[in-house]
Amino acid sequence: MSKFTKLDLNSITNNNRMNVFNCILEAKKINRAVIAKKVGLSIPAVMSITDELIQRGIIYAVGKGESSGGKRPELLAVVPDRFFFIGVDIGRTSVRVVVMNNCRDIIYKMSKPTESVEPYELIGQITEMTMDSIKESKLPLDRVVGIGIAMPGLIERDTGRVLFSPNFGWNDIPLQDELKKRLPFNVLVENANRALVIGEIKNMQPNPTSCIIGVNLAYGIGSAIVLPNGLYYGVSGTSGEIGHIIVENHGSYCSCGNYGCIESIASGEAIARQARIAIANKIQTSIAEKCEGDLKKIDAKMVFDAAKEGDHLAESIVKKSADYIGKGLAVAINMLDPEQIILCGGLTLNGDFFIDMIKKAVSKYQMRYAGGNVKIVVGKSGHYATAIGGAWIVVNNIDFLSNN
Repeated sequence: MSKFTKLDLNSITNNNRMNVFNCILEAKKINRAVIAKKVGLSIPAVMSITDELIQRGIIYAVGKGESSGGKRPELLAVVPDRFFFIGVDIGRTSVRVVVMNNCRDIIYKMSKPTESVEPYELIGQITEMTMDSIKESKLPLDRVVGIGIAMPGLIERDTGRVLFSPNFGWNDIPLQDELKKRLPFNVLVENANRALVIGEIKNMQPNPTSCIIGVNLAYGIGSAIVLPNGLYYGVSGTSGEIGHIIVENHGSYCSCGNYGCIESIASGEAIARQARIAIANKIQTSIAEKCEGDLKKIDAKMVFDAAKEGDHLAESIVKKSADYIGKGLAVAINMLDPEQIILCGGLTLNGDFFIDMIKKAVSKYQMRYAGGNVKIVVGKSGHYATAIGGAWIVVNNIDFLSNN
């Protein structure tokens, strides 16, 4: 038998094992005959796989099901504490950590302010928070499959190297390798927008039949594209930079190096910056009172709060932001005709009025008849969605069921 045939057989075995496991996980409790029917395997094959998983403590028998005429069938379930997956969201203002168990339940959360954007100082903070989360969750290290790091910027897919992160000012930082030196388990680094969208999709459970676009509206603006077979990366792994579509010639400088990008006009950072500039130019606004004269205190939420109260300056800034985000989404709809767009991130938490503005702008700018069936929805996972997506990146990319 050639080595290629052996590899193929191993791949088939591992795939069958994962399909059986996922079937049990999804069903909560299920018998072998039903598993065989759902995954398309023979009952003897399912018995072999489930016996192995029971022996390894990955699944267990939880009692008997209803009889359909013969003996009551044995029900199987996943052992919750057999494996654990950690997700980390590296944000410009905060670092969030979650621990997910084998049943995909979040059993621990932690959030701390981002102490430094200097690469190796921040790597130290991530390491400390990760190990603290393991200690406080009382996790056995040998049951931690790995950690998924969600990092803003362009990430080299095979190495987890941060090629460029505009939000952090990083260039060519070997983030994955540095964390591997410090942590005693698998480390994967993924673009934060992709992790966020995976987190939201796993929570909302849509089943993509063509294309889903997730858009992160936060300190910066990014997106990710999900196809039926998973994330779409593009040839060089840089897909999803919707925030860097240029919409204003000679517009505001963007941290990516261009001018007039959507992110430089409509992101949370841009919204706060526009308010600071206006106040510095003596334009009347209630934001000046809210920040008590300290322009450094101004953030996007403060501007949104003022807009809700009828402040004219704040309203104009928020409306401009929604308009340009709508332009970007219209471009995406015209090009990709997605079935769903999920709006995520901190800016979506500021009220329905902002989402309504964005939807109106999309309708205004999208090509007639294009994207006639697209649904624009708001994510439901809240502040920890990106960290949860980081944990799912480990689930989706590490073969934790293999007996190697």
